[in-house]
Amino acid sequence: MSEDLPTEPIDPRNGDVPTEPFDPSSGDAPTEAFDPSGGDAPTVRFTQPPDASEPPVGVPASADAPTVRLNQPPAAGLPAAGGIPPADGPPPTDGLPSDEDRRRRRSLILLSVLGGVLLIAVITVLALLFARGSDGEPVVVPSSSASATPSASPSETVEPPSEAPEENPPPEPEPDTEPAPPAATGPTFATFTAPASAGCTSADATSPITFSWSSANAATAWFGVHTENAKAAPYEEVPTTTTYTFDYQCSNDSEFYTVTLEDASGNLAHKTATITKN
Repeated sequence: MSEDLPTEPIDPRNGDVPTEPFDPSSGDAPTEAFDPSGGDAPTVRFTQPPDASEPPVGVPASADAPTVRLNQPPAAGLPAAGGIPPADGPPPTDGLPSDEDRRRRRSLILLSVLGGVLLIAVITVLALLFARGSDGEPVVVPSSSASATPSASPSETVEPPSEAPEENPPPEPEPDTEPAPPAATGPTFATFTAPASAGCTSADATSPITFSWSSANAATAWFGVHTENAKAAPYEEVPTTTTYTFDYQCSNDSEFYTVTLEDASGNLAHKTATITKN
């Protein structure tokens, strides 16, 4: 086991100095690489010969010590070793987002949320339109193109062909109608005449007036005074065809008279005349 020790830190109080740079003009030669095949051995601790009066240049007078880091301040304007800024400088800001970046990110998040809401609303409207169109009603969807889109025309209903008529259709039943009964003939007046006035004077108590009539289908006739049904209130029974004279009472300003006919079935016919005094 060798007596090698780890490199000790430099101590200027003991006369230690940092390693000097290589200078080819002074006759120095660089350290050769270790070659185990050539019988080289690793570097061992330097031991000063006992007869040496002075140590070589750069070697402290005392016992050898390991090389240590030189605590020399860096030149002004140059960054410290390892790219680390001085402790009294401003803190780095590369890794922290600024206020403008935060605002931009919030805006992007808000726009993303609004876009999602609008997309959901459009999908819902389209779903409702398609669902309504599936019920059979034509749905016209507006188009963004300039050309006009013809609206959907309602489907025409094709009626099934009617059945061919039978060659010998059954006869339609005739309406069950009874023949109208014959019109009742009854008695009728063929002619009827009566004067408009009696022609009375101040000296006359009565004045004769004459009626004349003829009839058909009449079996009986009646003459009546101041009645419209001579059969119900007869003055007397008269012939069905005749000329009949009656005395007008001149004390009356006017009077009406009726002739009533009756056939064999009991049907009646009436004629009434109103006559004035003069």
